[in-house]
Amino acid sequence: MFIRVLVSIMITILSAPILKSQTPQVKPTVSSASEVIRTVEAIAGVWKGQMNANVPGSPPGSIDWTMDCKRVALNSGALCTNGGTAPFGELAESCLLAFDPESKAVHYMCVTSMGEVHDHKGRWTDTKTIEFEPLQAGMMGKQVIETLKWHFNEDGTLHKTSEVRLADGSMMQFDFKGKRVS
Repeated sequence: MFIRVLVSIMITILSAPILKSQTPQVKPTVSSASEVIRTVEAIAGVWKGQMNANVPGSPPGSIDWTMDCKRVALNSGALCTNGGTAPFGELAESCLLAFDPESKAVHYMCVTSMGEVHDHKGRWTDTKTIEFEPLQAGMMGKQVIETLKWHFNEDGTLHKTSEVRLADGSMMQFDFKGKRVS
């Protein structure tokens, strides 16, 4: 019975005429729109390269890494499916990248195959670089601080760094250098 009532309400709402006065007409400013476009254009495509990892207690390693970033929400953001295979198994993450015109910030919101959920917030510091604020997050059941920096080079390469300060003060470092292949 509850389902029928809920479906009836949804049908009524969806079939009701939308009046112009009910739909706010919000237009982004030219600078905000250009920041949205710049952010999406910077990351859209398939990137392939090496993710170098330096983790305390383990020898440094290198992982073949792919980022497949598709435009979403009528080109207002990009959904990136990232992954590779490390010596201990497959790694994957799904991330949404977008410029928020309200806060004038770039957001990179991710969930990983290791159970991490992060919402990085950063800014374009020049025409090719995004620097993200240090993020306090959980990793392996402990609090960490992660800092990201991305640089888009003129030659179609991307250099992403991630530094993760662990609870004991040690540092994990991840360095991705990839080339846009499509």
